[in-house]
Amino acid sequence: MKKKFFIGLFLFAAAGLFIFAHIVLKQNDNYYQIQQNLNAPIEIPDASVKTIEEAEKIDKPVVALFYVDWCGYCRKFMPVFGKIASQYVKDYTFAAINCDNPAYSQMLKDFHIIGFPSVFVIDKKINHKFILNTAVLSDESLIKEELDSYLRVRKNILK
Repeated sequence: MKKKFFIGLFLFAAAGLFIFAHIVLKQNDNYYQIQQNLNAPIEIPDASVKTIEEAEKIDKPVVALFYVDWCGYCRKFMPVFGKIASQYVKDYTFAAINCDNPAYSQMLKDFHIIGFPSVFVIDKKINHKFILNTAVLSDESLIKEELDSYLRVRKNILK
């Protein structure tokens, strides 16, 4: 009886160990897949998103996204940025700036970019720029509230 109990216990433990190893290896596969994806360039999801050079020529406030391809948060945020860009195309110009590009190194210093993604609203008409709090970037409705609020303030300033 004791022998059967220990054999059963051993088989149960071996099955548990097998399942645990399978889960860990599966997670590692996902991790390596994510790591490989971080090496690929981020695709800009909406055609209305421009380069900063194009955006500065348009007479609307610019919502500028500073990102890098290797940032997981940037990858997660980019589809939201594209969706908002398509919804606010009449009020704002949207620009995506890849901070790994050495051409933007001075701009990174000017904007004091230290983390990714960073989103600024830049308004040449009233000589103003402000950063959207990164906590806001996690919720699409909060981003819209911030953008709507800025439009109301801007309208009052330009009266």
